[in-house]
Amino acid sequence: MFQHKGLTIQAVRDQPSQPKGRFHSFRQDGLGMRQAAAFTLMTGIYLHLTSLLIGRDLLLKYVLTPRFDMALAVPMTYAGIVGWLLMRRVHHPNHWHRIAYWLLVVYFTISIPIHVQTYITGRADYILVFPAWYSYMLLPILAAALRFVWRLRFKVAQ
Repeated sequence: MFQHKGLTIQAVRDQPSQPKGRFHSFRQDGLGMRQAAAFTLMTGIYLHLTSLLIGRDLLLKYVLTPRFDMALAVPMTYAGIVGWLLMRRVHHPNHWHRIAYWLLVVYFTISIPIHVQTYITGRADYILVFPAWYSYMLLPILAAALRFVWRLRFKVAQ
């Protein structure tokens, strides 16, 4: 700091300018991957729980319609593709976190063609291929995946 006759001059350190704006914060937060994955997982929990409560026949008739399945395929596809693209930007506190993230992205990737096929066939009865106990097994996994996804953190975008 320099003072001369009531005038004070203070050195200002150059700080790198941070880009501002909505897209920058969207990019910093993982391009909406966390939100798309969480929405998809919550919808999956809803579908599997409903299947157990009302049965698969009623689920197919009133809930899991082809239109519903087509809509579900959109955030699922987005989360799967963006999940692969952001693989290097995810902050992994340990080795198990990296494995869990990889398994999550593989799960979404495998699920994409299963749900997108409804666009081609116009039917959602493909779920009848899976045994009824599949929902019992999948519900705790989906709940754990939802908790994992919601806690994802991303490294600063370059």
